[in-house]
Amino acid sequence: MGLELKHFDINDEWQDILEGIAEDGGVIVENFISEELRQRIIAELKPFADGFDPGTPGGDVKQLFSGAQTKRFTGLPAKAPSFAEVIDHDLFHTWAEQSFRNDYWINTAQAMIVGPGSQAQALHRDVGNWPVVYSMGKDGPEGIVSIMLALSDFTVENGATRVVPGSHKWDNFDMLTDGNIDESKITQAVMPACSALMYTGKTIHSAGENISEDSWRFGVHLSFNLAQLTPEEALPVTVPWDVARKFPERVQHMLGYFSHRTFMPDWPILWTSDYRDVRDSLIPAPSGRYVGPGEKMLGAVVEEMMAGSQGEVAASDTKQARAAN
Repeated sequence: MGLELKHFDINDEWQDILEGIAEDGGVIVENFISEELRQRIIAELKPFADGFDPGTPGGDVKQLFSGAQTKRFTGLPAKAPSFAEVIDHDLFHTWAEQSFRNDYWINTAQAMIVGPGSQAQALHRDVGNWPVVYSMGKDGPEGIVSIMLALSDFTVENGATRVVPGSHKWDNFDMLTDGNIDESKITQAVMPACSALMYTGKTIHSAGENISEDSWRFGVHLSFNLAQLTPEEALPVTVPWDVARKFPERVQHMLGYFSHRTFMPDWPILWTSDYRDVRDSLIPAPSGRYVGPGEKMLGAVVEEMMAGSQGEVAASDTKQARAAN
């Protein structure tokens, strides 16, 4: 068993939690959600999960990676409206804002329910979904940040997520197979229900083997990725506007119902309609004046640039006045 993951509580200082992630590539945060919220989400998802067959069509390789005895499905906010509260989680957004320094949105919100008899998933890095970012290795930009939310206890026996702490700092970012990783470097995210494993897209991980007789590991993956990257899940398809319009505006943004900024805070340039913010095309349109992370951060950059320019003008004027005297 490798280096143990650090454990925090949701009431710990967020700076300490993010420092732990930066050091090890992932940490466990207990009490990430309340027991009351966990119960609501399970009650809303259970009818769908019970009727969903394990396994993923699409060929042997996809089935091997996804898990023949694993139930995977998306569109979670449409199936469980209470899940919007997880999408709106302040700690997760604090981490995302610190990581991306620009707009971001949901990569996927996906149930990952690992059944008895499931083999361990192949070890991988999530940032591999975007080869151009993956190719930059450990020094490349952060493309994705994720949580694995435990809706049931995660144990060694039922397939707690395998993690290789520190792998986000490795120089070798080549494609990996389990045989390339020393078992002594692998640990498991054993954690009680309501906890979350928070990990970067550069960290090597996978679902563990479920060797239990009758314990289904009920986990939910939620990830944010940089807005300039195409997400895994087509959220406006899986969560239509008629559903999304009932959620807070930050959640709507995460679901793809807002345009993204890249250069200027007041210039939505990606994911637009008629070269305008996509929110202007929604019926009914969002009611508030939500300011997304890109608009906030780019606004601060512009203000700093303007202040610098004004300072240079003032210094130049002073210099000229002295010369004239």
